[in-house]
Amino acid sequence: MDTRINIAVIVTVVFVLAFAVTLTQIENQAISQDIDYEISDELITHWLEKYDPSEQTISVTGSATASSTPDTLIVILGVESEAKTASKSLSQNSNSLNYVISSLTNSGISKDNIQTSNFRIYPLYDSIKDSNGNYQQILIGYRVSNILSIQTDNIDSAGNIIDVAVSSGANRVDNVSFQLSDEKLQKIGDDLIADAINDATQKAEKALLPLKQKIVGVKSVIVHDNMMPYYDSPMRASFDGFAESSMKSAPIMSGEEEIRTDVSVVYYISQK
Repeated sequence: MDTRINIAVIVTVVFVLAFAVTLTQIENQAISQDIDYEISDELITHWLEKYDPSEQTISVTGSATASSTPDTLIVILGVESEAKTASKSLSQNSNSLNYVISSLTNSGISKDNIQTSNFRIYPLYDSIKDSNGNYQQILIGYRVSNILSIQTDNIDSAGNIIDVAVSSGANRVDNVSFQLSDEKLQKIGDDLIADAINDATQKAEKALLPLKQKIVGVKSVIVHDNMMPYYDSPMRASFDGFAESSMKSAPIMSGEEEIRTDVSVVYYISQK
């Protein structure tokens, strides 16, 4: 009897000690976790300064525009040829196009201002009806299309360029456009930034006036890159059968282009 009691006492003591050790480990782990996740006062102060929930701002978009005369002419034209075989069609096209390029350079257009815009060669088919009444595709030849892009700062030469090209064998004029060069466009856009910001400031001040608020600082400024429009006069046509003199009298003139710059400004505001 006494031996059983002693054994029971010993087992009880062992369980108590094990439970005590487990509790101590849990408490130490909790303390360790509290230490690991403790946030310093400096970090809290920095966070409050940067993300102040009481911060008051107003966001405004400003814009400015200016008009300018294009300084770049781009003419898209070329030669299309058809023949029974691909090699013959390509040979005819190359001969005609070389003559067009030679005529353009002789008229004062630099070779550096002439480049290939598009080149295509593809088969031509015709549909015929067989003895069974079914239609079949029959290869009848090949078409070669070689298109040039001519760019010059002589914007008054569009009519002369087209006349020289058509007279020497070009049978396609796809497009005539007047654009602003990248340099001129960049300079005008840069000059408009200050005007756009002033426009945003004036809008913000007018909006804040009835609210009895005032601008006390600037939080951010974003300058938007806009796609600038240009004058585009599509002239896709075939000149087979056209009188050469018909292009000499065709008026092709450029107009002024409008350039626009937009900015988004966020202002800090406060009571007056």
